[in-house]
Amino acid sequence: MNIKTTTRFQPHALTLAISLALTGTSLSLQAEEAQPAADAKVEKIAVLGTRVSNRTATESAVPVDIISAESLNRGGFNELGQSLQATVPSFNFSRTQVSDGSDLFRPATLRGLQPDQTLVLINGKRRHNQAIFGLNGTVGAGAAGTDMNAIPMIALKDVQVLRDGAAAQYGSDAIAGVINLSLKDSTDETSGFIQGGGTGEGDGDTFSLGLNTGFDIGDDGGFINLSMEYRDADGTNRAQRDIGGSSTTPPGTLSDEVRWGQGNAESKFKSVFYNAMLPVGDYELYSFGGYSNRTALGNGFFRNFDEAAKNVQQLYPDGFLPRIFNEAQDTSFAAGLRGDISDDWQFDLSGVYGQNKYDFDSRNSINASYAAEYLFNNPDATDADILANVGPTSGYSGGFRFDQTTLNADVSGLVELGRNEPLYVSFGAEYRKENYEIVAGEQASYACGLSNADSAFPSVIDPNVYAGCGFQAYPGLRPDAAGSADRHSYAFYLDLETQLTDDWMVGTAVRFEDFSDAGNDLVGKLSSRFQVTDDFALRGAISSGFRAPSLQQSAYTAYTTNLNDDGTLSPSFTATAGSPFPSALGVDSLKLESSENYSLGFVFNATDDISVTLDAYRVKIKDRITLGSLLSAEDVAFSPEAVAALQATGADQANYFSNSVNSTTQGVDLIVTYGTEVYDGDFHATLAGNLNKTEIDSVNAPEGIPENVALDNEQRSFLTDGQPKQRATLTLDYSKNDWRGLVRANYFGETNVTYFGHEHIGLPQELSPTGSFRDTSVVEAAVLVDVALEYQFSDSLGFSVGINNIFDVTPDELGEDEVLDFISNKAFKYPVRALPYGFDGMTYSAKMTFSF
Repeated sequence: MNIKTTTRFQPHALTLAISLALTGTSLSLQAEEAQPAADAKVEKIAVLGTRVSNRTATESAVPVDIISAESLNRGGFNELGQSLQATVPSFNFSRTQVSDGSDLFRPATLRGLQPDQTLVLINGKRRHNQAIFGLNGTVGAGAAGTDMNAIPMIALKDVQVLRDGAAAQYGSDAIAGVINLSLKDSTDETSGFIQGGGTGEGDGDTFSLGLNTGFDIGDDGGFINLSMEYRDADGTNRAQRDIGGSSTTPPGTLSDEVRWGQGNAESKFKSVFYNAMLPVGDYELYSFGGYSNRTALGNGFFRNFDEAAKNVQQLYPDGFLPRIFNEAQDTSFAAGLRGDISDDWQFDLSGVYGQNKYDFDSRNSINASYAAEYLFNNPDATDADILANVGPTSGYSGGFRFDQTTLNADVSGLVELGRNEPLYVSFGAEYRKENYEIVAGEQASYACGLSNADSAFPSVIDPNVYAGCGFQAYPGLRPDAAGSADRHSYAFYLDLETQLTDDWMVGTAVRFEDFSDAGNDLVGKLSSRFQVTDDFALRGAISSGFRAPSLQQSAYTAYTTNLNDDGTLSPSFTATAGSPFPSALGVDSLKLESSENYSLGFVFNATDDISVTLDAYRVKIKDRITLGSLLSAEDVAFSPEAVAALQATGADQANYFSNSVNSTTQGVDLIVTYGTEVYDGDFHATLAGNLNKTEIDSVNAPEGIPENVALDNEQRSFLTDGQPKQRATLTLDYSKNDWRGLVRANYFGETNVTYFGHEHIGLPQELSPTGSFRDTSVVEAAVLVDVALEYQFSDSLGFSVGINNIFDVTPDELGEDEVLDFISNKAFKYPVRALPYGFDGMTYSAKMTFSF
């Protein structure tokens, strides 16, 4: 018997359902996907795996957005994260600058929560997380989410975004919601694109190309679909001339050229993905996976010529800008077998392997202690001698590895109850194995002098100042930080759904999951939808959830360079959970986060042309895991044991992970769609908005530990104010004959964090030219307008042009009362943290698409 995937089998009964327990998953279409073709909507739902394939697109009990590949690729974006941010207001994709490796990855979040509280699937299977997370005062700091930009958009058929807690269906990481990426399965067609673009400032030139093709395998519906994508992007720089001085320019005088870097890193992206299915008798053998490699060359802070601890003037007489070369490699492979058990029951057996490697190289840098040790041992050395013994200026600083293997066995079907509607049932089990590794850098990247001494040496510039050890900008990972950790988990779940009456549908789910290192939890979900009239329905859900601490959180340790309160840079240490420093402060281990999710909304088909969905939500999270702020010996002076533990690390300050906070996030999602005919063309308008607010309910400070040590103002500000509390998009789309145009307005609310404000860096107020530094760093609310125009020359050739942020909106420039303006010697033009829309300004692109 021949079997069609889109009409018979769920890609994954556990992970793709947005189905039984998600109440049949009829979906609310988002943004440009809100088209009137009902048949197309029903087909999309079938691909998602619902057991109730005759439901329409507005019959879900929880909000789910479907964004087609066509919509994703409109507007000139070439990164998946950027495209999703432009179409799903509850999805945020913050920019970060000068933050130890965050030049390559960006935190992808739903509803203002952490990146690792959103689960990402591919074809309904759990996607592995990245091996690294943001460290230095960033949105999503300490959370190793999924790297959305590792997946090429050319490979995607559509993206489904479930905006509701779903841990009872999918397990850990699904507190905020689920994003499922469906790979293309088309055959007998080759399509692709060539795209180029840049910024209005004349930098950031980007070239990209993609190719997708598919082939039938046999005569029974088998196929293989292949995708390739390549991107090469120049960096951008919005820094200005600085007043740091040089060998020929006294401090306080503007430099002759721009020496700092503030902008997107120079980057490259290469990827190949595949999706395949082969009928085997009455069953289907399927497989998919891919490989991607991304590199980026980012910047650190500029090191001034006279900074004795950081520079060697014989090598860099005018100072230097250290660079950080990032490389990320992602590999994934999935295989499975699915088929019928009987006319009413199906099974799906699958295995998925995913790996992320992340490596750092320091470039244009220096280990100032090499020259310092040489001079210490050779006090009569000449400048030429010092230069000859200055040590390497580049090298490997270390890396991180994470891999995950997931095995699933899922069964789904129906039980007749003697009523019009049966009971739809899904149950199964999951086993997951994870490994995490920290790889040490080469000796020069972390050592104190060539001899790798236990203490520092007087600097070459000033013998009263000790030279810094390790490469500047990204000191290498030391051998004592290197190591590996692993764990496993298993889970069992049950999903049920039925129509109690013709108008009332109820779904429920329960899941038990046990982690070898963090314990176990039993969670559940109840969802329902009631059709009040033909055009109006109420929907809602109540659920409990959990998230296990990741290995990246429980096993991470490293030395980094951070800012002291006086604006200088010093070595800092992140301690593993249970090590002496956090233990001295009452934190011996990490435990599960737990959550309670509530949602209530309605669907209203006001007319044949207008549809409205409104969903309110409330997410309470207990024992939320955070990466603490760096603590100095002065900060922990109340605990002699903690002071001794800090001194033993050799760092000036240290931080650690803990279950530090209980929080509540609540908000409202609104989507209004309108479609009609205008001048013999099709016009569609979509208004999509999100109001979101996170509040700290309480702080879990161990007995005897001050609350501001467990959770300080810097952490609070990123949790509560680091992402916009208001987001909205208004999309106007018009097509006629071979022409199509789009205008989209994106609204971003204000962000306000203490990082790089006076509350973070307590500089003496008299240093401010205005007499007072601003307490916080603010990125103002803004509206960015995008326009795009397309023309289809033929069925096989099209051309489009687009301008994003056509009015060149950027955050307000830093003033003299800004701490960041002072510590960057006026080099930085804009804030560098909590940037929801970046500071590149206007960008443009031109794209040629083809198919044959």
